[in-house]
Amino acid sequence: MVESERLLYLRLKQPNLRLGKFKQLHECMVRRETNAINIGQRIILSKSFTGGPRYMFNNCKDAFAIYCLTIEFQKRGLPHAHLLLFMHLESKPRTVDDIDKVIKTEIPDRRKNPKLYAAVEKYMIHGPCGHLNSKSQCMINGKYSKFFPKAFRDRTIIDEAGFPRYQRRDDGRTVSKKNVEVDNSVIVPYNASLLLKFGCHINVEYTCQTSTIKYLFKYLHKGNDRVTAAFYQNNRSQVDEILNYYDCRYISACEAAWRLFGYPI
Repeated sequence: MVESERLLYLRLKQPNLRLGKFKQLHECMVRRETNAINIGQRIILSKSFTGGPRYMFNNCKDAFAIYCLTIEFQKRGLPHAHLLLFMHLESKPRTVDDIDKVIKTEIPDRRKNPKLYAAVEKYMIHGPCGHLNSKSQCMINGKYSKFFPKAFRDRTIIDEAGFPRYQRRDDGRTVSKKNVEVDNSVIVPYNASLLLKFGCHINVEYTCQTSTIKYLFKYLHKGNDRVTAAFYQNNRSQVDEILNYYDCRYISACEAAWRLFGYPI
């Protein structure tokens, strides 16, 4: 209802909004226009509207200049953040030993560190899936979509593509998850200090790949979840950006509350 009121305001203020000239190249990208015939009257959804295509595109450009955080909303479960951090040169991991100090993928010793053991058991276990649980959400057509379980490895290495393969020793340690005993092969990479401080699922990864940066940035410009449905199609020449945004817009309960309270996205 709140979003509908904001969209109505923008629709009624079109004479003011249309004083601006949208000649930049990125406007064509936002409009997804490939045909010059799409001209004439246009209903503009301005960049000041939170969540709109211009809002997202401008945030995407800003994101390339800083590290950034994006909130992803899902139809199931709670919202979660994707965060990219550029570490100071003095703190940046430079060797595999440095990576092992920051990122762990093994079950800690239960006697020496019971709190960390309990946190890993509660928050950082993938699955179980595969033959242990064929109905797991990560199983698609009988295959592992999240690439678990991982192979055991005595030491961390960097593969030919530049991705780390973390140390996962077959040390015999196990934890119980959904009445199933699992080992280091299904531990999600974590940082011990962050896990103990925040007490929630925090997947920590090491990367120097541009593909990973692009993966994060896509959340800024991929747009919102939408229902794919079509009842009819007319031949009107008017491009209505507000209607394109509003039609079949899907908003989960979590996202609605998040937006109403004005939390950053």
